[in-house]
Amino acid sequence: MFSSKVPRIFVLASVVLLFLVSFTTLRLYHRIPPTYSVSNLEVAPFKDGTTVHIIEEASNVNDVVVSDLIGGASDPDLPALTPSPTTQVEEQVHKPETGEILTHPSSQLSARPGPFSISTDVGGRLKESNPPLLPNPKGCPDLEFIVRASTDLKLAGRVRYVRRYIQPVFSDTIDRDDVANITQPLLNDGIQVDLHNCDDTTIPHTAPIQLHVPKPHAEATFPHLTFGVATDYSRLNRSVVPFAHWLSHTEAKLVAVVTDAKGKSAKEMEQLQHLFESNGINVTLVKPIDEKFTTSQNHFAVLVNMLDHSSAQTQWYGLLDDDTFFPSLKPLSDSLSMLNHEVDAYVGALSEDFAAVQNFGFMAFGGAGAFLSAPLARKLGEQVLKCIDEATSKEGDIIIRDCVYTNSKAKLTILQGLYQQDMGNDVSGFFEAGLKPLSLHHWKSWYREPVEKMAKAAVFCGDCFLQRWRFGTDTVFSNGFSIAIYEDGVESVDLQSMEGTWAGASRGYDFSIGPLRKPYPTDKKKSYKLRDAELTENGDLRQLYLRVGNASIGELDSVVELVWQKHK
Repeated sequence: MFSSKVPRIFVLASVVLLFLVSFTTLRLYHRIPPTYSVSNLEVAPFKDGTTVHIIEEASNVNDVVVSDLIGGASDPDLPALTPSPTTQVEEQVHKPETGEILTHPSSQLSARPGPFSISTDVGGRLKESNPPLLPNPKGCPDLEFIVRASTDLKLAGRVRYVRRYIQPVFSDTIDRDDVANITQPLLNDGIQVDLHNCDDTTIPHTAPIQLHVPKPHAEATFPHLTFGVATDYSRLNRSVVPFAHWLSHTEAKLVAVVTDAKGKSAKEMEQLQHLFESNGINVTLVKPIDEKFTTSQNHFAVLVNMLDHSSAQTQWYGLLDDDTFFPSLKPLSDSLSMLNHEVDAYVGALSEDFAAVQNFGFMAFGGAGAFLSAPLARKLGEQVLKCIDEATSKEGDIIIRDCVYTNSKAKLTILQGLYQQDMGNDVSGFFEAGLKPLSLHHWKSWYREPVEKMAKAAVFCGDCFLQRWRFGTDTVFSNGFSIAIYEDGVESVDLQSMEGTWAGASRGYDFSIGPLRKPYPTDKKKSYKLRDAELTENGDLRQLYLRVGNASIGELDSVVELVWQKHK
């Protein structure tokens, strides 16, 4: 028994204390208490040092939503990540270069190749569970926009702030592709702003900068365009805002196959229908014509529904992914109008990555958009089920291509400006190259950029979206994407070639978007990225460009607000 020198009460107290310490340690270090708010789940770093962050907010650890981590649900290049009922997750990665599909449990996410890794939130940082409360924007009338945007951008209380006014000079003759040289600097030192106490803040006035830009796109409607998409209810719900940017009040038709409609109630379907319609979108929601079809098969099968719900006005049928985005329908319509819609025509774009073309073949890659003329669409509509049944591939865009080549003499017509964007991680080189994209893709999976906010510029001044200007000796402004300051000066940069910033950038992209130049050293390039934009009631365009400060050395976040004054 116990030694007489050690009273039993002390032994019992020690055992209880040891139990309490062990229990507390397990609670603190081996699990998250279920009452904690979870807004960011960090997964182990990749071998290349990249870290995945799952950034969907949840109020309970059991409610953590894993979505949009890789590929779109309707993205034939990359299967969607589907969580199990618990927090254990398996990841499927499609490797275009080999055609194989790798499956990793959640503990092996670090093995995923670089091109598919995901950044953090749009501010580049972890989300805070309980961000500090900010004042009512109405209390800071001269800073209302930045105060409203500060929560989403996860801005700290103090930021360095610069505001510049731009007077656009609209012109029909401007060479949009010319990188005009503006001798004055775009940025100044700005001021420090306390977003918690900004009611009496005064912003120094600076003279407006005149920039020559194309005229806004003429108002038009597009009843001759019918678009089709196949995706699940949740992803379609989250796609309403970006769809509204290019579809709202255009008279173009959207037909959407809700792949999991069988599990949704009539009320849920009505709510989704109402959400689209309240955003001015002419939409028809349908169930899959065969419950056994995969999302990729529905990517082609939606053509049957598109034909059923289109009109005699329809000239072109566009088959899209749910993350296909058009800055504006006007340039797309103008480009398609150069082609003959009264004959069999199969229109689209290849992947920019030649390795993907070698692996999947010469076809219209679905994320860029695959367009069928009305005669060809009707011809294929009669063969949809047969083509799916006889398909040698499960990929939707391959099924479309094979059905076209088997049932018609049409061959792929490449439409310049449609972009598949098979690029991962940092795609700043693409967006800073002065391109005029008809379509964008992968913006919420392979990379993350707020394309709907970026493309507000296309509403304001048409083809000025991504138009470039040099300011002073060291700054390049890419409208709607970034303000880049080069330590060695703009003369050190070849603006006629694209900077290969994304993972996997190589000679394999030369045939489509080359020549490429090497990435500029990140420690010598200060970048302010567009993170919010809005069109005001008086017609102005306000843009916020953010550069995240280095908190370890006490550097503040910096925000540049550009105000395009259309009303003057």
